[in-house]
Amino acid sequence: MQELADALQGRLRSRYEITRHGQGAEEGLKVKQSTAAVANVHVDHEGNSTTVHVHGGGLVISRMINEFGIAKKVAAAIEEAFPVTPSDDTHAN
Repeated sequence: MQELADALQGRLRSRYEITRHGQGAEEGLKVKQSTAAVANVHVDHEGNSTTVHVHGGGLVISRMINEFGIAKKVAAAIEEAFPVTPSDDTHAN
C-alpha cells in the first residue's frame, strides 16, 4: 500500500493529501484535494492479480461529482504509475 501511496503522491504532487486508513483487507487510501474533493482507493489481491478500486468519496451528491472528477484523476495516475501489459491481470478500477 505504501508503494501505491508514494506513486500517487509523486504523480498528483502536493495539491493532494494522501493518507492510509484501516488494516489488513480493510486497508485503503484516501486522496483529498479539498474538503469536498475526495477519492477512496482499495486494493484486492487474488492469486497473482491485483485490482485497484477507486471511488469518489463524500456525501451522496459530492460522491457522484467526485466519481467523475478526482476519482478519474486518481485512477489515471495509478494506471500511469503501474501500466498494464497484455500478460498482466493488474488493472485500476
